[in-house]
Amino acid sequence: MNSSGATAHNGLTISPKHIEAINRQRRIIFQDDVLANDVFRTDEVGTERLGKIIDFYMSRLDERPNQIDSIWFEWGEGNTAVWPSDVIPCTENVFPRWWEIGIDPVEVLLTEAKKRGREVFFSYRINGSDNDDMFDPPRPFDQPIPLKAEHPDWLIYKWHPYWNFCFEGVRDLKLNVVREVAEMYDFDGIHIDFARIPVLFPEEQWLHRDILTDFMYDIRTTLLDIGQKRGRPLLLAARVPEDLMGCHFDGMDMEAWARDFLVDIFVVGTRTADADISTFRRITRGTPVKVYPSFDDHHSTDGYREPDLEVWRGACANWWRQNPDGMHTFNLMVSSPQSAENLDLSPSPRWETQRKVFSEIGSPETLKGVDKVFFVERRGGGHAEYVVPSPANWSTPRHMYFQTNMLASLPAALEGDGKEDRLLTLNVADDVNAASTEIDQITLRIAISDEAGEALSLDERLETLGSRIEVRLNNILLDAPHTETIETSNETFKNWLIFAVKPGYLAVGANLIGMGLKQQLPAAFGHIQIEKVELHVCYR
Repeated sequence: MNSSGATAHNGLTISPKHIEAINRQRRIIFQDDVLANDVFRTDEVGTERLGKIIDFYMSRLDERPNQIDSIWFEWGEGNTAVWPSDVIPCTENVFPRWWEIGIDPVEVLLTEAKKRGREVFFSYRINGSDNDDMFDPPRPFDQPIPLKAEHPDWLIYKWHPYWNFCFEGVRDLKLNVVREVAEMYDFDGIHIDFARIPVLFPEEQWLHRDILTDFMYDIRTTLLDIGQKRGRPLLLAARVPEDLMGCHFDGMDMEAWARDFLVDIFVVGTRTADADISTFRRITRGTPVKVYPSFDDHHSTDGYREPDLEVWRGACANWWRQNPDGMHTFNLMVSSPQSAENLDLSPSPRWETQRKVFSEIGSPETLKGVDKVFFVERRGGGHAEYVVPSPANWSTPRHMYFQTNMLASLPAALEGDGKEDRLLTLNVADDVNAASTEIDQITLRIAISDEAGEALSLDERLETLGSRIEVRLNNILLDAPHTETIETSNETFKNWLIFAVKPGYLAVGANLIGMGLKQQLPAAFGHIQIEKVELHVCYR
């Protein structure tokens, strides 16, 4: 890579202008997957409603301070169109009514975001199905998918019928959709969202990786050609699993995509705090490709749906240690679909949390010296059982890796023979030793579940367990815990053992936690599991 651009071994050439566009500042990429659809899905169509929509929707970009530099609109599931399409059927809702009065919602939000100096991408769900007409009873926004009815042989039948990318007709269809949008609108880039959903081949997806790589090559060359014709680069991004093993599991050859400049931006992960940014950094070394970890606020890592601000800070601070190019948020919206219908921006605790997320996580500097929660991830959950198994009913997913968190450490059994500790890794970005004079309190909090039921009272269970558990942090034995019952609307596990931690116990980066029982518990406890492990760092 040099001042004249970059050329891959497959012959693709990236111009200096294109590289300059890749290098744009993106402290936070805000990806909106449903709200843009919700605010326009209304019986009230007209210029008065439009003005209210613009004020409501752009309020997040107009807030100060604000670190959102790029906004990615995800208009629907990708099987029907909310733009006037000649490739796929138009969605059967209110969007045609907007077109009839000369208003194109896609163009409106694109223009308004650009007025505010933001980069704007069109995000395309490559194998979406959320709005397929297959739910009983049907939801108001569900609709038939005519192309799936016409081509049942092109489908993979899981919990939904998904497109099978083995078929050239499927790949051509998707490419034509991307081409149409890129030629119709003046977006800065196109984002291919593999998170929805990475069931791309019937089985053994890694064996089909070359098909997917060729498909990405076709998208890349198409967008390069469109960018050249319009005289302005058109970038290409892809959201992929959080580590290389997961990408391989889901049939994606990230090493080839990076080596051959098939994308400009990797968004890694979606509902995990354990994105392996450093490995993506390694495979993109020597290329202009950027790397952004993603955190999902709604279909979240299990037990952290719509998490507190401190959880966001902890996850993003850990990521900044791996040198990403910025942060990507998903499902972090100002309000529910119901309040979008009413264009309600009234103050609420959740709205205040989101405002602070958008003003803090885009730089490691703005995350210094503020309270954080660092946590050990839980596997599964976040979706319906048929998509991702729950931790309580876990089975290894074989249909996809993305979104399952299948390698996460929790929940884990707590052994009672005193011979073997349950070992967990907790990553901590903050140098609490250097900042020890600024620290008010550090606590390690462990949520435990058992099967005692009514055999013992809650106080008896917590007191007995707290007196017999041993917890070591970097092989330092912690003092006996106190117990606490925490009742919150978003807390599945209410019963916690809380250990005091001194700054000197912790290292920056990976910390080893060992847990075991120094004495057997009464039989009434039954099977005991470690459900959550959190480190709370509170500053003065």
